[in-house]
Amino acid sequence: MASKHPKTPAAENDSIFSEEHARMYLGAISVTAEMLLRLHQDDPDRDLTDVALFVSADKACLVPRRTKIKRNTAVIPMPDGARLHHLLKALMVDDGDASIAVKLMSFRFAEAARQGEQLEMYNDEAIGRPAVALHLAVRSEILTHL
Repeated sequence: MASKHPKTPAAENDSIFSEEHARMYLGAISVTAEMLLRLHQDDPDRDLTDVALFVSADKACLVPRRTKIKRNTAVIPMPDGARLHHLLKALMVDDGDASIAVKLMSFRFAEAARQGEQLEMYNDEAIGRPAVALHLAVRSEILTHL
């Protein structure tokens, strides 16, 4: 039995998966992938004392811990005793929270910028929770190697 509803192209549907949404999602994946590629080229024994992971809508990288948080960015301090290989292991866990957290924060920052909003790591759970998850994932990698 044929449907009585006319078929319309996906682009015409009022879907939550608009082209803009897809671009933000793919942008967040790109931010995470580029960060992982850069980290893999670095020294795995690099000491991350006084280092933080900076995440924005279009970038994720290591920065000095005291880097000020700007509009729609997060600066997640690495736990004491962390080495680059701890961060990489946390990010590479299959279905782990760490790489998902970077992608999620990047996406949420892009979405906030599009809507003219400002998200802050210490005030908004949408950013705070993924930041804490990432920090704890790295810390757990340190503890498993003691």
